Amino acid sequence: MNSAVLIHLLRGGDGLSAWVSHTADDGIDTLLSCIPLANLPLALYPQRDALQADWQSLCAARELAPVWPAFWRVFWHTLTETREHALLPMPQRVVPASRPPATAAHPRAFRGTKYQLPKQPVPILDISAWLSDDRLLDGFFARHDFACLPCLDAHGQPLLNFPGPDQAPTVFGLLAHGAGIEPAQRPALPEAFRRAFLWSLRTEPTTMLLAWLNVWRGLGSPHQGMALALPARLCALAPDAHDWATLALNLPPSRQIVFLGAVLAQRACLLPCDALGVTQLMELDAASADEQRFDLYVNALLSNLSHQVSAAYTLCGCLLANRRKDSHRSTNLGDYLYTEQDCAHVPMADIDRMSRAVGADGQFWELIAWENCGKLPGFDQVLRETCWEKLGTDAADQWMAIFKDIQWDEEDEQKIARRWHAYAAIFPEWHRGLIALSGPWQVKYVRMLRSHASGWDDVDSLRESVQYLLPLQQRLCRPPFSATADGDAVLSSMTRNLPVEGWRQLAATDERTWLLIERAGRRDNDARLIRYGLFSLAQCWPAFTLRLFSASPARLMRTARLLGCLRYERRRQFLSETSHTPWFATSWEDGEPYEACRKLYLLCTESGLNSPVPRRLRDHVEGKTALTDKQIARHCRVSLARLPTVLLAALEWHIWRSIDRPFNLRGQSSAASHAVRLLAGVDDNRKGLRRFLLEHGQGRTHAYLDHPLNRAWFARHPRINADLWCGKAPAPTGEGTHGIRLAIETDPLETLMLGTYVGSCLGLGGYFDYSAVACLLDANKQVIYARDAAGTVLARQLVAIDERDRLVMFEVYPTSAPESLVRAFHAFCQVLAKALGIDIYRNREHEEYEVATILARDWRDDGAAQDREEFLA
Repeated sequence: MNSAVLIHLLRGGDGLSAWVSHTADDGIDTLLSCIPLANLPLALYPQRDALQADWQSLCAARELAPVWPAFWRVFWHTLTETREHALLPMPQRVVPASRPPATAAHPRAFRGTKYQLPKQPVPILDISAWLSDDRLLDGFFARHDFACLPCLDAHGQPLLNFPGPDQAPTVFGLLAHGAGIEPAQRPALPEAFRRAFLWSLRTEPTTMLLAWLNVWRGLGSPHQGMALALPARLCALAPDAHDWATLALNLPPSRQIVFLGAVLAQRACLLPCDALGVTQLMELDAASADEQRFDLYVNALLSNLSHQVSAAYTLCGCLLANRRKDSHRSTNLGDYLYTEQDCAHVPMADIDRMSRAVGADGQFWELIAWENCGKLPGFDQVLRETCWEKLGTDAADQWMAIFKDIQWDEEDEQKIARRWHAYAAIFPEWHRGLIALSGPWQVKYVRMLRSHASGWDDVDSLRESVQYLLPLQQRLCRPPFSATADGDAVLSSMTRNLPVEGWRQLAATDERTWLLIERAGRRDNDARLIRYGLFSLAQCWPAFTLRLFSASPARLMRTARLLGCLRYERRRQFLSETSHTPWFATSWEDGEPYEACRKLYLLCTESGLNSPVPRRLRDHVEGKTALTDKQIARHCRVSLARLPTVLLAALEWHIWRSIDRPFNLRGQSSAASHAVRLLAGVDDNRKGLRRFLLEHGQGRTHAYLDHPLNRAWFARHPRINADLWCGKAPAPTGEGTHGIRLAIETDPLETLMLGTYVGSCLGLGGYFDYSAVACLLDANKQVIYARDAAGTVLARQLVAIDERDRLVMFEVYPTSAPESLVRAFHAFCQVLAKALGIDIYRNREHEEYEVATILARDWRDDGAAQDREEFLA
C-alpha cells in the first residue's frame, strides 16, 4: 500500500485516524476511493484486502500476541518510505459523516437536552494509537519484552541480531535497518545530538542528518544551553534550513547564538539562504564590536529580508548606524533600520558629503538620509545634486528637515508619494535660490521654505505657487530685511488659503509693508499668535484679509495677534458667527455712500468705538447742521477711506466681547487683559484658570490658596511657613545693583505674566502657556521678579518646594540676563531658603527632585538651574 497515504491515516493526519476508528468496516475503502486508482502501483492491489484486515484486527485487539504479526505487517508497509519517495499526493479532505437531523429519534439534536448516544467500547490495547505517533511507538518498544515477542520483518520472520541484547529498538533504527544500512555504515550519533535533533530528522535523508550533525559540531558539540536549544528548535521548525545554521558558523562563537536566535525570531528560516551572503554577514560582524548593536543589526537585516528588502540596503544602514556614538540616541536605531522599502543603490559618498555639512551634532541625518532613499524613490538624486559644500551647518540641517517633514503626520502612503513628487519637481528651483545665498540668509530662506511647504495640503497648488511666491521669499532673504527674523509667520499662514490672485497681490506688496510685518513678529510668541490669527482669517475671510493687508497691515497684525489667542476651533466658530453681524454682513462700498456713513456712525456709537465720520457729517446725521451735497460727498469719501481701520477695530471689539464677557476684566489692567487672553487659548489647566478669574472678579483674589488641595499640601509639609511663602506675611526682598529690586510676586495676575514678560515658552502664545497657570494655582510654586526703579520687569526666576522640603531653583529668564543679575537671584534664594528653614536643592548632588502638581492638571518642568560654584560663595 502507498506509505504516504496510510502513514497519514495511521498518524491521525487531518483527523482521519479518528474517522477510521469509527468506521472500521469501510474506512479504508472510503479513503482509497478518494485516490485516483490510475495512480496506484499495480503491486498494491493484492495487499489491499490483507492490509485492511490487519488494520481492523489492530483496532479491535485486546491481546497483543494474536495481532503481533499483523502489527509488524502494518508497520513495514506504512513507515518504511520517506516523504521524498511518496507516490501520491495526500488527500486534503474527507467529508465527515453528516449530523443526524433534529428528530424525536435523535433527541440530542435538540438544544438543552442531556441525552448523549452511548460511546463505543474502547479496546484494551489501542495499538492503532501507538502506530499513529513514532514517539508513542518508541515508548511502547522501551517497555515491551522482546524476548517473548521479537521484532518481525515484513514477511513475519524474526529480525536476526537486531536490536542488541541489551537494547530496545526505535522507529529510526528499524527504518534504517529495513533500508539496508549496516550498523557500521550508520553515523555514530552522540547522545546530545540524538536527544535534540534525531526526532526531527527521523524521516529526512541521511544527507540532511549529516548537515545538522556538522552544524552541531561546529557550534562546539554543546550538551546543554542555548547553543543546543536554538539549533534544535530551528531544526524542528524547518529541517531543511540547515544552510542558515551553517551560515552562523562563520561568526565568532559569541555571535553564533545571536544569529541563530535572530533567524528564529524573524522566521528567516522560511526564506532562501542565498538572500544573505557570507561576505555580507562578515561585514555586518565587523560593523560593530558592541554585542547589543550586533543583535539589533542582525535582527533588522533578517526582518527586512522577510519584506523583500535586500541585505545590501540594510547593511548600508547598519554601517551608518554604527557611526553614531551618542548613547541617548542609540536606543531608537531600530526605528530607522526596520523598513519595508528597498533601495537598489545608496549613495554613501553623497551621504558623507551631507554629514560633513551638517556637522557632528547633525550626525543623525545620515540614517534619515538612508531611510529616505528607500521610502522616497529618487531621493538619492537630491543627495547627489545638493551643493553641500556651499551650505552652512544650520542651513544644511534645515534643508534635510524639509524632506523629513514629508513623512510627518502622513499615514497615507499615497499622500506621502504625491507630496514627495511635488517636492522633487520643485527641488531644482529651491536649490538655485539656496546656493545663491550665504550665511544666515541661507538659514532664513530654508526655514521659510520648510514652513511654507510643510503645511500645504494641496500639493498640486504648491507647485503652482512657486512661480509667484518663491521670488518673494528670495526677496525677503536680502537686505533691508533681518537675517535673523523668521519672516514667514505671515506668508506661510496666508498663502495656503488664498487663490492665485492673492499670491499675485502678496508678491506685488511693497517693501515697507513687509518691514512692518517683520517688526510685528520680532518676538516668537507674537509671531506664533499672528500666524494663528492670519491663518483663520485667510481661511474664513480671504477677500477681507487681502484688502486689509494692503490698506492697514500694521493694524491687521495687531488684530491677528489678538485673534490668535483663541483656540483653533473657537476661532473658526467665532469668525463664522461674526460674519453675520452688521459690521461684516454689510456691503459698505456697494450702497449709497451717505447711507453707509450714517450706518457706520450708528454702529460706532453703539459699540463705543471712535467714529471715522467727521464731526460736521455727524452733526448733519443728528440734524444739528445742514451740509451741501458736495460737502456730504467729500466727508463720505474721508469716512470710507478710514473704513479698513474701523473694521479691524470692530473685529477686536467682537473678540474682546467674546472672551471677556464672563469676567469684565479687560479695563482693569494690562495684566488682567493678559489673563483673559491666556484663558482663551490654553487647553490644560483651563478649568482652574477660569475659576480663578471668576473669583478674582468677585473680589476673592487669593481664594485658590485656600483650596482643599493646597491646604492638604501644606499639611503634609509642616516645616513650610505658608504665610511667608505665599506673601501673607512680610517676605524677604533683595536689592541688586543699580536699584534693581527682587521679590516674590504676590499679585496673581502678575504671576501669570512670568513667561510673557521675558518672551519664554510659558508666555502668551508659547508652547507651554498652560504651565504659567500651574505656577499660579499650585501653592508649592512661586515666581521672583527683578524690577527696576520704574517697576519694569527685567528678569524672573521660578522657584518651587519639592516633596523633600528643598527649594528648587529654575533657570533665570531671559537667558540673556547679565551674570550680575543671576548672582542677585541666587543670593535672594539663599535668603528665602534660610527664612523658610529649608535647604536648597543642588543639581550637582545627582539626586532627583519631585515638585508635585497640586491644583493644576499639568505643568512644564524644564529642569532645575545648573549649579554655578561662584554663586555658592
